[in-house]
Amino acid sequence: MNIHKQIGVDLASFDRLLREVVISDRDLSPPSVVLESVVNLINSGGKRLRPLMVMLGSRFGVSGHESAVMKTAVLLEYLHMASLVHDDIIDQSDMRRGMPTLHETTDVQTAVHIGNYMIARAIEWAAGHPGEESDGASEAVSEEDAYRLAELAALVTELCMGEYDQLHHRFNYDLTMEQYLEKTRCKTALLMAHCLKAGAEAAKADARTAELLFQFGEALGMAFQIRDDLLDFTQSKETIGKPAGADLRNGNITLPVIYALNEPALAAKIRQLGPGSADADMDEVILRIAGSSATEQSEELARSYAEQVQLMIGELADHPARCDLQALLHYFLP
Repeated sequence: MNIHKQIGVDLASFDRLLREVVISDRDLSPPSVVLESVVNLINSGGKRLRPLMVMLGSRFGVSGHESAVMKTAVLLEYLHMASLVHDDIIDQSDMRRGMPTLHETTDVQTAVHIGNYMIARAIEWAAGHPGEESDGASEAVSEEDAYRLAELAALVTELCMGEYDQLHHRFNYDLTMEQYLEKTRCKTALLMAHCLKAGAEAAKADARTAELLFQFGEALGMAFQIRDDLLDFTQSKETIGKPAGADLRNGNITLPVIYALNEPALAAKIRQLGPGSADADMDEVILRIAGSSATEQSEELARSYAEQVQLMIGELADHPARCDLQALLHYFLP
């Protein structure tokens, strides 16, 4: 399903605006590894789900605020792209979307700086920095919008904390359910929630509607991430594009592992695994987790979050754009 066509978002036009952010930076004179790298990252594609959610959220507001909406969408996509650059370095990933990762084509130090530049440049561009060349969305923002954009920029802190927690707790089999849920909230759910809310606020939606959209996005993000963690154990490499159990192999303790640790015989096997474990030992444990009650328990928690999503759609039933929320739900939780 092409969610962009279904909801009616022009992806090509949005990508042109993404490129304009870096092309219009007068401090970058070609040839520039920064300019070339960022443009290549944009051209490599991506689902653009965060800006799509911003634009969807704006439909719960009023018309006439398209510039503020697009600034918000661009800023959030740049924050997301930069976070992927940093994630790939942390995870030591050499490929993304079938292409070498940025730190593989340059080097780690350069990639870190480019990721940092993307965050700073997007904030500067969205704030309508004086002297910018016209890019179709560069008029000065109001004080209210500037404050909102600053709040969104602060999301980087929470994204970083989510990633740091995951790194800090590698092979930590004492990770609690509460810690897992907080990590998932920071890493995935908050960004989705803020995208929908920010789009609504940029379009001057009322406060209650914006908050309901935030709750919708947060619950949707939690359900999606739990399902994604579950697929890591239940789907083939061909389906998910990575080896089964890749999270556990990297020491990332996800919900199925937490539930499986409640089964004494299986817990003993899991706790023997570490960074130097043999593939055969990993394979055995991954198969046992996949065949255990942990998968059913994980699916049950995902369903509970999905039910919260449906409740939020019901609360927003009076809005014409509610059908777009339903489409988003079916996309993330088919």
